[in-house]
Amino acid sequence: MKINLLFLFLATFSFGQYKRADFNLVGKVKSLQSVTKSYYNPNETAVSGFLDSEQFDSVYWEFNEKGGIILSENYSDYRGKLGVFDKTIYHYNFSNQIEKVETILIQNGEEPRKITQKKKFYYIKNQLVRIDEFNSGRTTNQFWVANYVYNVQNHLSEKIFWMEDEIFSKNTYEFDSNFNLLSEKNYHNNGSLGKVILYENNKEGQVVKIRTSIGNKETTEIFEYGKFYKNLYETRDENGKIIQTERYDEMGWLTEVQKFNYKIQKVDNYSFIFEFDKNNNWIQCEISKNKHPVYLIQRKITYFK
Repeated sequence: MKINLLFLFLATFSFGQYKRADFNLVGKVKSLQSVTKSYYNPNETAVSGFLDSEQFDSVYWEFNEKGGIILSENYSDYRGKLGVFDKTIYHYNFSNQIEKVETILIQNGEEPRKITQKKKFYYIKNQLVRIDEFNSGRTTNQFWVANYVYNVQNHLSEKIFWMEDEIFSKNTYEFDSNFNLLSEKNYHNNGSLGKVILYENNKEGQVVKIRTSIGNKETTEIFEYGKFYKNLYETRDENGKIIQTERYDEMGWLTEVQKFNYKIQKVDNYSFIFEFDKNNNWIQCEISKNKHPVYLIQRKITYFK
Protein backbone atom coordinates (compact mmCIF):
# COMPACT_ATOMS: atom_id res chain seq x y z
CA MET A 1 0.00 0.00 0.00
CA LYS A 2 1.23 3.47 -0.80
CA ILE A 3 2.30 5.63 2.15
CA ASN A 4 0.95 9.17 2.11
CA LEU A 5 3.65 11.75 2.74
CA LEU A 6 1.23 13.98 4.63
CA PHE A 7 1.58 11.97 7.82
CA LEU A 8 5.33 11.58 7.68
CA PHE A 9 6.10 15.01 9.11
CA LEU A 10 4.67 13.92 12.45
CA ALA A 11 7.44 11.37 12.75
CA THR A 12 10.16 13.20 10.86
CA PHE A 13 9.65 16.94 11.53
CA SER A 14 12.75 16.91 13.71
CA PHE A 15 14.77 14.32 11.81
CA GLY A 16 14.56 14.27 8.01
CA GLN A 17 13.81 11.87 5.18
CA TYR A 18 15.95 8.78 5.59
CA LYS A 19 13.63 5.82 4.94
CA ARG A 20 12.21 4.46 1.69
CA ALA A 21 8.65 5.23 2.80
CA ASP A 22 9.61 8.87 3.40
CA PHE A 23 10.04 9.14 -0.38
CA ASN A 24 6.61 7.62 -1.08
CA LEU A 25 8.15 4.42 -2.43
CA VAL A 26 6.75 0.92 -1.87
CA GLY A 27 8.41 -2.46 -2.16
CA LYS A 28 12.09 -3.26 -1.80
CA VAL A 29 13.43 -0.39 -3.88
CA LYS A 30 17.19 -0.54 -4.36
CA SER A 31 17.68 2.60 -6.45
CA LEU A 32 15.76 5.28 -8.32
CA GLN A 33 16.97 7.50 -11.14
CA SER A 34 14.61 10.29 -12.16
CA VAL A 35 15.06 12.70 -15.06
CA THR A 36 12.75 15.59 -15.99
CA LYS A 37 12.61 16.65 -19.63
CA SER A 38 10.89 19.33 -21.65
CA TYR A 39 7.82 17.65 -23.14
CA TYR A 40 8.38 18.90 -26.69
CA ASN A 41 12.17 18.76 -26.56
CA PRO A 42 13.26 15.44 -25.02
CA ASN A 43 16.94 16.40 -25.37
CA GLU A 44 16.43 19.28 -22.93
CA THR A 45 16.22 18.59 -19.20
CA ALA A 46 14.24 20.88 -16.92
CA VAL A 47 13.20 21.75 -13.35
CA SER A 48 9.42 21.45 -13.09
CA GLY A 49 9.00 22.66 -9.51
CA PHE A 50 7.07 19.50 -8.63
CA LEU A 51 7.72 15.95 -7.44
CA ASP A 52 11.26 14.68 -8.11
CA SER A 53 12.22 17.79 -10.07
CA GLU A 54 11.15 20.36 -7.53
CA GLN A 55 14.68 21.80 -7.48
CA PHE A 56 16.86 19.75 -9.85
CA ASP A 57 16.74 18.36 -13.39
CA SER A 58 17.51 14.86 -12.16
CA VAL A 59 17.86 12.98 -8.87
CA TYR A 60 19.29 9.60 -7.90
CA TRP A 61 18.49 7.74 -4.67
CA GLU A 62 19.99 4.50 -3.42
CA PHE A 63 18.75 2.44 -0.43
CA ASN A 64 20.03 -0.41 1.71
CA GLU A 65 18.06 -3.63 2.17
CA LYS A 66 16.50 -2.35 5.39
CA GLY A 67 15.00 0.62 3.54
CA GLY A 68 17.40 3.35 4.63
CA ILE A 69 18.70 5.79 2.04
CA ILE A 70 22.47 5.50 1.61
CA LEU A 71 23.11 7.87 -1.29
CA SER A 72 21.34 10.78 -2.95
CA GLU A 73 22.66 12.75 -5.92
CA ASN A 74 21.26 15.92 -7.48
CA TYR A 75 21.91 16.76 -11.12
CA SER A 76 21.70 20.11 -12.90
CA ASP A 77 22.10 21.24 -16.50
CA TYR A 78 25.65 22.28 -17.37
CA ARG A 79 25.73 23.71 -20.88
CA GLY A 80 23.23 21.21 -22.23
CA LYS A 81 24.40 18.13 -20.32
CA LEU A 82 23.51 16.73 -16.92
CA GLY A 83 26.21 16.95 -14.29
CA VAL A 84 26.29 16.15 -10.58
CA PHE A 85 25.58 19.24 -8.50
CA ASP A 86 26.03 17.56 -5.11
CA LYS A 87 25.75 14.21 -3.41
CA THR A 88 24.88 13.11 0.11
CA ILE A 89 26.15 9.93 1.77
CA TYR A 90 24.26 8.38 4.70
CA HIS A 91 25.66 6.05 7.38
CA TYR A 92 23.70 3.87 9.84
CA ASN A 93 24.39 2.15 13.15
CA PHE A 94 23.67 -1.50 13.94
CA SER A 95 20.04 -0.62 14.77
CA ASN A 96 19.63 0.92 11.28
CA GLN A 97 19.35 4.38 12.80
CA ILE A 98 20.86 7.27 10.87
CA GLU A 99 24.29 7.95 12.37
CA LYS A 100 26.11 10.31 10.01
CA VAL A 101 25.25 12.38 6.93
CA GLU A 102 27.79 14.08 4.66
CA THR A 103 27.00 16.34 1.69
CA ILE A 104 29.65 17.05 -0.94
CA LEU A 105 29.34 19.94 -3.39
CA ILE A 106 30.61 18.81 -6.82
CA GLN A 107 29.18 21.27 -9.38
CA ASN A 108 30.10 19.06 -12.34
CA GLY A 109 33.78 19.33 -11.41
CA GLU A 110 33.90 22.97 -12.42
CA GLU A 111 35.04 23.95 -8.92
CA PRO A 112 37.02 22.00 -6.29
CA ARG A 113 34.93 19.46 -4.38
CA LYS A 114 33.90 20.65 -0.96
CA ILE A 115 32.11 19.14 2.01
CA THR A 116 29.29 21.60 2.64
CA GLN A 117 27.50 19.80 5.46
CA LYS A 118 28.15 17.10 8.04
CA LYS A 119 25.64 15.77 10.55
CA LYS A 120 26.30 13.40 13.43
CA PHE A 121 23.42 11.76 15.34
CA TYR A 122 23.54 10.54 18.96
CA TYR A 123 21.09 8.20 20.70
CA ILE A 124 20.36 7.03 24.22
CA LYS A 125 18.27 3.85 24.45
CA ASN A 126 17.45 4.17 20.72
CA GLN A 127 16.11 7.71 21.20
CA LEU A 128 17.68 10.62 19.36
CA VAL A 129 19.14 13.08 21.88
CA ARG A 130 21.58 15.20 19.89
CA ILE A 131 22.59 16.25 16.38
CA ASP A 132 25.88 17.97 15.59
CA GLU A 133 25.78 19.90 12.31
CA PHE A 134 28.65 21.55 10.46
CA ASN A 135 27.87 23.84 7.50
CA SER A 136 30.50 25.31 5.22
CA GLY A 137 29.56 28.32 3.12
CA ARG A 138 31.49 30.40 0.62
CA THR A 139 32.84 32.80 3.24
CA THR A 140 31.91 31.42 6.68
CA ASN A 141 31.54 28.11 8.50
CA GLN A 142 28.99 27.33 11.19
CA PHE A 143 28.79 24.58 13.80
CA TRP A 144 25.42 23.82 15.38
CA VAL A 145 24.32 21.46 18.12
CA ALA A 146 20.67 20.47 18.61
CA ASN A 147 19.66 18.80 21.89
CA TYR A 148 16.38 16.87 22.08
CA VAL A 149 14.41 16.81 25.33
CA TYR A 150 11.48 14.40 25.88
CA ASN A 151 8.57 14.36 28.31
CA VAL A 152 7.51 11.43 30.49
CA GLN A 153 5.49 10.01 27.57
CA ASN A 154 8.67 9.99 25.47
CA HIS A 155 7.36 12.67 23.12
CA LEU A 156 9.62 15.50 22.05
CA SER A 157 9.05 18.51 24.30
CA GLU A 158 12.02 20.76 23.48
CA LYS A 159 14.71 21.11 20.86
CA ILE A 160 17.54 23.42 21.93
CA PHE A 161 19.90 24.88 19.33
CA TRP A 162 23.46 25.79 20.30
CA MET A 163 25.97 27.85 18.32
CA GLU A 164 29.53 28.42 19.55
CA ASP A 165 28.65 26.99 22.98
CA GLU A 166 25.76 29.40 23.50
CA ILE A 167 22.03 28.79 23.18
CA PHE A 168 20.88 30.30 19.91
CA SER A 169 17.18 29.39 20.06
CA LYS A 170 14.73 26.86 21.43
CA ASN A 171 11.70 25.05 20.02
CA THR A 172 8.95 23.78 22.32
CA TYR A 173 6.34 21.17 21.38
CA GLU A 174 2.87 20.42 22.78
CA PHE A 175 0.67 17.36 22.23
CA ASP A 176 -2.95 16.58 23.02
CA SER A 177 -4.14 13.66 25.15
CA ASN A 178 -3.94 11.40 22.10
CA PHE A 179 -0.33 12.48 21.48
CA ASN A 180 -1.20 14.46 18.35
CA LEU A 181 1.07 17.46 17.82
CA LEU A 182 -0.65 20.75 18.76
CA SER A 183 2.05 23.40 18.60
CA GLU A 184 5.67 24.12 17.79
CA LYS A 185 7.01 27.43 19.10
CA ASN A 186 10.42 28.95 18.52
CA TYR A 187 12.07 31.27 21.06
CA HIS A 188 15.14 33.40 20.43
CA ASN A 189 17.99 33.43 22.96
CA ASN A 190 16.63 36.67 24.44
CA GLY A 191 13.32 34.94 25.17
CA SER A 192 11.32 36.66 22.43
CA LEU A 193 8.89 34.56 20.42
CA GLY A 194 9.81 33.68 16.85
CA LYS A 195 7.99 31.29 14.54
CA VAL A 196 4.79 29.69 15.87
CA ILE A 197 3.16 26.66 14.24
CA LEU A 198 -0.29 25.57 15.46
CA TYR A 199 -1.89 22.26 14.45
CA GLU A 200 -5.56 21.27 14.42
CA ASN A 201 -6.46 17.59 14.21
CA ASN A 202 -9.68 15.70 13.53
CA LYS A 203 -10.96 12.86 15.68
CA GLU A 204 -8.91 10.36 13.68
CA GLY A 205 -5.77 12.28 14.57
CA GLN A 206 -5.29 13.63 11.04
CA VAL A 207 -4.03 17.18 10.69
CA VAL A 208 -6.75 19.40 9.19
CA LYS A 209 -5.12 22.83 9.62
CA ILE A 210 -1.66 24.25 10.21
CA ARG A 211 -1.19 27.94 10.98
CA THR A 212 2.36 29.30 10.79
CA SER A 213 3.07 32.82 11.98
CA ILE A 214 6.23 34.91 12.00
CA GLY A 215 5.65 38.41 13.32
CA ASN A 216 2.64 39.87 11.52
CA LYS A 217 2.74 37.36 8.67
CA GLU A 218 0.73 34.15 8.78
CA THR A 219 0.15 31.31 6.38
CA THR A 220 -2.55 28.67 6.72
CA GLU A 221 -2.45 25.13 5.38
CA ILE A 222 -5.71 23.19 5.06
CA PHE A 223 -6.06 19.42 4.60
CA GLU A 224 -9.09 17.37 3.55
CA TYR A 225 -9.29 13.59 3.37
CA GLY A 226 -10.92 10.81 1.44
CA LYS A 227 -11.32 7.28 2.75
CA PHE A 228 -7.60 6.56 3.09
CA TYR A 229 -5.58 9.52 1.83
CA LYS A 230 -5.73 13.27 1.64
CA ASN A 231 -7.69 14.57 -1.34
CA LEU A 232 -7.01 18.30 -0.94
CA TYR A 233 -4.22 20.53 0.34
CA GLU A 234 -4.47 24.31 0.30
CA THR A 235 -2.23 27.19 1.42
CA ARG A 236 -3.42 30.73 2.14
CA ASP A 237 -1.63 33.95 3.05
CA GLU A 238 -2.36 36.25 6.01
CA ASN A 239 -5.20 37.88 4.07
CA GLY A 240 -6.90 34.57 3.36
CA LYS A 241 -5.88 34.62 -0.31
CA ILE A 242 -5.34 31.17 -1.77
CA ILE A 243 -1.72 30.69 -2.81
CA GLN A 244 -1.87 27.08 -3.94
CA THR A 245 -4.41 24.26 -4.08
CA GLU A 246 -3.50 20.61 -4.63
CA ARG A 247 -6.02 17.87 -5.41
CA TYR A 248 -5.47 14.12 -5.15
CA ASP A 249 -7.31 11.03 -6.38
CA GLU A 250 -8.75 8.29 -4.17
CA MET A 251 -5.36 6.56 -4.02
CA GLY A 252 -3.60 9.71 -2.87
CA TRP A 253 -1.88 10.58 -6.15
CA LEU A 254 -1.55 14.21 -7.16
CA THR A 255 -3.93 15.08 -10.01
CA GLU A 256 -3.97 18.87 -10.26
CA VAL A 257 -2.46 22.02 -8.77
CA GLN A 258 -3.74 25.59 -8.93
CA LYS A 259 -0.83 27.91 -8.18
CA PHE A 260 -0.97 31.70 -8.06
CA ASN A 261 1.52 33.29 -10.46
CA TYR A 262 2.68 36.59 -8.97
CA LYS A 263 4.33 37.70 -12.22
CA ILE A 264 1.09 37.74 -14.19
CA GLN A 265 -1.25 37.98 -11.18
CA LYS A 266 -3.20 34.94 -12.35
CA VAL A 267 -3.60 31.32 -11.36
CA ASP A 268 -1.73 28.65 -13.33
CA ASN A 269 -3.39 25.24 -13.56
CA TYR A 270 -1.21 22.13 -13.57
CA SER A 271 -2.36 18.56 -14.16
CA PHE A 272 -0.52 15.27 -13.62
CA ILE A 273 -0.86 11.92 -15.38
CA PHE A 274 1.08 8.98 -13.91
CA GLU A 275 2.15 5.59 -15.20
CA PHE A 276 2.96 2.87 -12.65
CA ASP A 277 5.03 -0.29 -12.49
CA LYS A 278 3.77 -3.59 -11.08
CA ASN A 279 4.84 -2.55 -7.57
CA ASN A 280 2.60 0.56 -7.68
CA ASN A 281 5.53 2.97 -7.88
CA TRP A 282 5.11 5.61 -10.56
CA ILE A 283 7.68 5.49 -13.35
CA GLN A 284 6.46 8.35 -15.54
CA CYS A 285 4.56 11.57 -14.97
CA GLU A 286 3.29 13.96 -17.63
CA ILE A 287 2.81 17.49 -16.30
CA SER A 288 0.61 19.97 -18.15
CA LYS A 289 0.34 23.71 -17.52
CA ASN A 290 -2.93 25.40 -18.47
CA LYS A 291 -3.87 22.28 -20.51
CA HIS A 292 -0.58 22.22 -22.46
CA PRO A 293 1.99 19.45 -21.73
CA VAL A 294 5.24 21.01 -20.50
CA TYR A 295 7.27 18.36 -18.62
CA LEU A 296 7.82 14.62 -18.63
CA ILE A 297 9.41 12.97 -15.59
CA GLN A 298 10.79 9.50 -16.23
CA ARG A 299 11.98 7.12 -13.55
CA LYS A 300 14.11 4.01 -13.63
CA ILE A 301 13.59 1.92 -10.48
CA THR A 302 15.53 -1.19 -9.47
CA TYR A 303 14.50 -3.60 -6.70
CA PHE A 304 16.24 -6.00 -4.37
CA LYS A 305 15.51 -9.59 -5.32
